[in-house]
Amino acid sequence: MYNRVNSMAVLKQITMLAFGLCVMVLPPVAADQQEERECAFTDQQQQWEMERVAVGEGRVSPENTTIRCSKGSHCFGLWEKSPPGDIRLVKQGCWTHLGDQQECRDDRCLVTNLPPQIQNGTYHFCCCSTDMCNVNFTEDFPLPSPTTAQPLYHQLQCEETIVISLAIVSVLAVIIVAAFFGYRMMHRGGKQGLHNLNMMEAAGSESSLDLDNLKQLELIGRGRYGSVFCGSLDERQVAVKVFSSANRQNFLNECSIYLLPLLEHDNIAHFIAADERLGAEGRVEYLLVMDYYPHGSLYRYLGLQTGDWMSSCRLAHSVTRGLAYLHTELLKGDFYKPAVSHRDLNSRNILVKNDGTCVIIDFGLSMKLTGNRPVRQGEEENAAISEVGTVRYMAPEVLEGAVNLRDCESALKQVDMYALGLIYWETFMRCTDLFPGECSLTSNPGPLVYFQAAFQAEAGNHPSFEDMQVLVSREKQRPKFPEAWKENSLAVRSLKETME
Repeated sequence: MYNRVNSMAVLKQITMLAFGLCVMVLPPVAADQQEERECAFTDQQQQWEMERVAVGEGRVSPENTTIRCSKGSHCFGLWEKSPPGDIRLVKQGCWTHLGDQQECRDDRCLVTNLPPQIQNGTYHFCCCSTDMCNVNFTEDFPLPSPTTAQPLYHQLQCEETIVISLAIVSVLAVIIVAAFFGYRMMHRGGKQGLHNLNMMEAAGSESSLDLDNLKQLELIGRGRYGSVFCGSLDERQVAVKVFSSANRQNFLNECSIYLLPLLEHDNIAHFIAADERLGAEGRVEYLLVMDYYPHGSLYRYLGLQTGDWMSSCRLAHSVTRGLAYLHTELLKGDFYKPAVSHRDLNSRNILVKNDGTCVIIDFGLSMKLTGNRPVRQGEEENAAISEVGTVRYMAPEVLEGAVNLRDCESALKQVDMYALGLIYWETFMRCTDLFPGECSLTSNPGPLVYFQAAFQAEAGNHPSFEDMQVLVSREKQRPKFPEAWKENSLAVRSLKETME
């Protein structure tokens, strides 16, 4: 504090010295013919002023309160005004140094210029042309424009407003970003599943594909767990299976099967990539991208056309190869593929390729078989393994809930084989060589004319679980062989034995 007070005092002293220097340097105005002027006299530096008076500015009265100024001089005054409003007289006396004599022509001592602020105070200077006119001063300067001389506190308020505004905007931006990522984390719970499945490795063999370029063009199918679209990806035709968030578990399970090492096979659908995104309504959906097979499902293919013995065998053989590979446990070097049970094999979950062979799809209910312990992605190892699949193709032990849990691997493979037998029946029921002489244009069309799914004649188009339970498990019925198959040929006999 001591240093601060001394600094202020020094600054004021410098100001006074500058003012005195200004008085000494300015050229004196030639004295006119006016009479002498009497002015109020005060000087805080009395000795210095007396020396100046001695050189001819004027004569100081004995009381040192007035001064008789030389001809042509004027009176002046200098006051200091502090912020609280206190006024201190600094100096009064004769003023002989004028650049423009019109400045001191007034009979009052007018302060016409806005004084500069020095150390929280202001100095007011005025001069006038009548006797004793410098006793007091009068302020007569225009108020500063708000745009040119705002008070300091207004500037501080403006700066504070800017700082506060920037802080608010920054906080809001942080909140918005945090909310966005929070929302994505909440709705991308499945993303953790994707990472657990090494989804980045998933897109595996085709990591160069950019799924942002994926386009869904046309709806081509709809099932229990999702819809299938024909689409394009980098000018390549693909099939896109879309799962809703409610069927996330089926999506994850199907991904886990497709991602198994050594699963690539000619008779298993080729997997390209998987992704998660927001749908048109802002809901999370899961995408499975696969090769596109234009002939569609085996169910649709058989409904549109018949085939000869060789083409029917090609269809059945390829399905059998795919299922056999799925059921096989493989170990090649560091790569291991467990045996897999499909658990929902039917003609709708088989697609037909251009060469007349088939691929197996839809592994949403599949299980990896490790010894006698079935494992399904996202479920406990002791989860229920029965009563799943398409009712029409359920094996008797599944309908009865009597799957042998002591030998799960063998039991679940047998469930798939039962469904394969029904697919054989549907396929060869469309074989023209097994129905000699029958034509679609005959007046009495036989079974070759219209495609029938297994048990369609016995249970209708939409059988219930209870219907199939009675028909298959209790009554022990199977799809009937047509009269034309009673021929005692080796091929027909082998076919019937395989189905049975």
